[in-house]
Amino acid sequence: MKKIIFSILVLSVATVSFAQIPTWFSTHNHPKYPTSEFIVGVGTGGGATGVESAKKAALADIASQLRVQVQSEIKSVTQTFSVNDDEQIYSDFKRQSRTMVSDEITGADVIETFVDAQGSAYALVVLNRDKYSDGVRSELESGWKQAADLRAGAQEYVAKGRLSEAIQSINQIKQVIAPLFAKQVLHNAAARAPFSFPSVFNPAALQNDIRTFLTQIKLEKKSGDDQAGKIGEKFSKPFVVGVSVNGVPCSGVNVVYQLDEKNMLGEVLTDDNGTASLVSTVRSGNGLKAKISLPGIGREFDENLRSSSVNFRWTAHASDKAFSISVIAKNKKIADQIQSKISGAVSHIGYTVVTMSNNSIVVDIASGGISTIEGMAGTLVTLTLEATVNLKENRSNAVVGSTKFSAKGVGKSEAEAMEKAAANLKIDQKELSELLQK
Repeated sequence: MKKIIFSILVLSVATVSFAQIPTWFSTHNHPKYPTSEFIVGVGTGGGATGVESAKKAALADIASQLRVQVQSEIKSVTQTFSVNDDEQIYSDFKRQSRTMVSDEITGADVIETFVDAQGSAYALVVLNRDKYSDGVRSELESGWKQAADLRAGAQEYVAKGRLSEAIQSINQIKQVIAPLFAKQVLHNAAARAPFSFPSVFNPAALQNDIRTFLTQIKLEKKSGDDQAGKIGEKFSKPFVVGVSVNGVPCSGVNVVYQLDEKNMLGEVLTDDNGTASLVSTVRSGNGLKAKISLPGIGREFDENLRSSSVNFRWTAHASDKAFSISVIAKNKKIADQIQSKISGAVSHIGYTVVTMSNNSIVVDIASGGISTIEGMAGTLVTLTLEATVNLKENRSNAVVGSTKFSAKGVGKSEAEAMEKAAANLKIDQKELSELLQK
């Protein structure tokens, strides 16, 4: 008989405890706040600050629901609007979308709190979808208007031949629309109806804008082609090009003159007439290339820019000058390495390297910035090798000019670090050529 009474008593207590938990907490639902119109959050807490803890937990519940929906919207935006067509926009969009929802949700209302007999607190918080998304919608409309104005401005700049300003405007559009994509994700995660997105501004369309006006750029040779001269002497005429868009001269455009992809002769900005002019000396080889450089448009457009390049041809005759080379270094292996690099660069420019000459190149090797670092393989030495290249006239024993090249190296000893630095040393042929012309 006692066992039966005990069982009934336990059942009675359990029923009372269950009855104390609010229905909305168990069901995550409230008849007055349908989920089609509200995001419902519930939370619980205990102790002296139980009610406040329950409110914070309910807000975090809403934030968690928004984050889940945001992840779904991120995939939708990425697929629908080709956000990943532009590396910068995609990176900014992903980063800003992840941090768009915080636990501190603004605009949510605490509808009900309840504390049961055991002191456990419960809170019901709701977020009105329309009220919350209206503020985001207003930001979206303002942002897309700004993007539209920038796009119109970019087109006007192109029509006037102001390419640099056009690129700046398009890059500003990218900076504007990355957070707009993120805001749209947040809006659609909370709103009852998605925001109507102006697809003309998706990254793929912006990429197409850039390609369209790049195809309108014309780079043409004006003068300086088919010249001849001795290596080391100045060409009789400068190399002149003209840059235009649909017949309109483009001022302030950077034109790069180069022997090949690694060796640049110079950079010149076009004048008010859209022309750029480079004065150069004769070098070995058979000519140079002039191409437009538009910083800020992205590496994906390199091919478009290469297609608008021009080639100048020349005939290079042997120079009367010859140079002897000597390297002053403590380590013979390093001295030989540097001598080989300098000799190769001098020959590539077009001069003859001989054992004895009135014109000598004397290279002084020194080390600087020596420090040690502790690595997994033990103590490592890092240093900078400095190569001072002096051009000397032997008859007068005078140094007519000098230039410096440097490289860093890391090794288990100072000697090894110097060898690594010597292997890393690059000779700037433009600087060396200017020195040898003195």
